[in-house]
Amino acid sequence: MAKESVEEREIRALGTTSPEELEKLAVDEDENVRTLVAGNENTPVSLLEILAKDKDKNVRYGVARNENTPVSLLEKLAKDKEEWVRIGVVGSENTPVSLLEILAKDKDWDVRREVAESDNTPVSLLEKLAKDKDGPVREKVAGSENTPVSLLEILAKDKSMDVRDGVAGNENTPVSLLEKLAVDEEEWVRQNVARNDNTPVSLLEVLAKDNDEDVRQEVARNKNTPVALLEKLAEDKDEDVRTGVASNENTPVLTLEKLAADEDEDVRTGVAENENTPIAVREKLATDKDH
Repeated sequence: MAKESVEEREIRALGTTSPEELEKLAVDEDENVRTLVAGNENTPVSLLEILAKDKDKNVRYGVARNENTPVSLLEKLAKDKEEWVRIGVVGSENTPVSLLEILAKDKDWDVRREVAESDNTPVSLLEKLAKDKDGPVREKVAGSENTPVSLLEILAKDKSMDVRDGVAGNENTPVSLLEKLAVDEEEWVRQNVARNDNTPVSLLEVLAKDNDEDVRQEVARNKNTPVALLEKLAEDKDEDVRTGVASNENTPVLTLEKLAADEDEDVRTGVAENENTPIAVREKLATDKDH
């Protein structure tokens, strides 16, 4: 009888519900097979305890992310030498706040960043992470939907562009803060303000005149941009801005018809992909010189 291939054992490790079969696969010579067993929701705790000591970090990560892994085992994995495994613990739905508090002080900023991004991280912990020495950690706090406005106001003044960018894109950022970030020196920040669904029309009108074409493009793509403004942006000198208008679901038919004859193929492609483009226009675009 031919020896079973690694691929075949991987399929079994992923889909089996048999404790006996999982027990055999848990000691497989291939780490990918053991990793799949570690992530299998049917793997019993007794086996997870064994796999939590596996020499391969991906196997231990699989245990950390398994929804059946008990807190007692997560506590051990939270001390793992590999940051990848500790990141897995942060991502577990079973990880208690007490453990997140410990991991929020981890020596590796990648782990602290994951804590800042976790939906289970309380405001009290976000407040501490908002003062983290590493920008990527503060950036995740700035983008978290759990971050209160009082904290966003502080982060909006952060020296790091990425942190301010996170605030600009946060759906909970109030208009008063978006107004300040709309005149930020960094175009990436202004782009995120233009992209934010909560940015009012009055601000979109200001950003539609921005010197940076990428900012204007985001205004053109924003679902809240009014028709009158889309019609103006359809005349923009930059083809990427016009492409943004062409792909916007609110762009009126007359404007789409005009853009369907644009000299730039990306603009015409945007019209072709727009669900609101009438059939007559699609028929013309079907014979476009650009494939």
